[in-house]
Amino acid sequence: MNSAIVTGSNGFVGTALLHELVDHQVKVYAVVKDEKEPIDSIRDLPGVEIVYCEMDELGSLPEKISGQPEVFYHLAWAGSTGAARADYMLQFKNAEWMLNAVNVAKELGCRRYVGAGTLAELDVNAYSPLNGSTPNTVSCYGVAKIAAHLMSKAQCNSVGVEHLWAYLSNTYGIGNYGSNFVNFAAKTMLTGQPANFTSGEQPYDFVYVSDIAQGLYCIGDKGKANYSYYIGSSHPTKLKEFVRMIRDEIDPKIHLNLGAVPFNGVQQPMEVFDCSALIEDTGYQPRVEFREGIKTTVAWLRQQIDQGRF
Repeated sequence: MNSAIVTGSNGFVGTALLHELVDHQVKVYAVVKDEKEPIDSIRDLPGVEIVYCEMDELGSLPEKISGQPEVFYHLAWAGSTGAARADYMLQFKNAEWMLNAVNVAKELGCRRYVGAGTLAELDVNAYSPLNGSTPNTVSCYGVAKIAAHLMSKAQCNSVGVEHLWAYLSNTYGIGNYGSNFVNFAAKTMLTGQPANFTSGEQPYDFVYVSDIAQGLYCIGDKGKANYSYYIGSSHPTKLKEFVRMIRDEIDPKIHLNLGAVPFNGVQQPMEVFDCSALIEDTGYQPRVEFREGIKTTVAWLRQQIDQGRF
């Protein structure tokens, strides 16, 4: 891969992907929503050209790009965390933008299209269709990702662009101000709130953002067309073990109330978190173990909380 285009390029994962692509001497067209967006973390990266374009105006991208990127990474997704996941109109728009991005990739002459999915797709498929299930409204997010995944795959094959899909796990690390589980759990304990969680018996995986970026690069570079790859840590375990590692990094004396919160859903098998296909097909190798990643992440979160930024 010599060149790529990335939407959502100044987001948490997008920024990490740009750094990974630059490390591999890839020319990058970094799509940013508008000039009000913060781009300090990507502005001065070598070989990166900032392109401003709203998602509703994706059709204008070919007019703004002089070159011909090989791979189109579509990471932009509004409302991926928090209450916005339940905004079904917004989630419908995200799926529409995913399909529009396929057509733009074709017009730009891109050889491959990589969409960013989520393990929430598997959670929704395993639980929501069951008779008597009571899915939360945030399942709208997972359903929209499923629709975007399957429809973009069909559209790619219709227009002659190779389709690849990345299942992103629970991504954490420095620079993430979102409400993911690591941030929620760490902030709860850093601010002295009761450490109430589910029993934590369900298998889980957490992947440091630089490993997610490496996985995305590998998928775009060497992944097989029409394949979906899970980007993992290679060390999944029960959620309660991750909670304990977060606790131990903050203060080993904190009492964990495991089981205080009911678990609503279907427990996924450990096999869901197997990233061996990505390793075998592309050479991906996760580099950051959780104990190392949570050490730097907790230190950063502590600083952000002390400074009133999180």
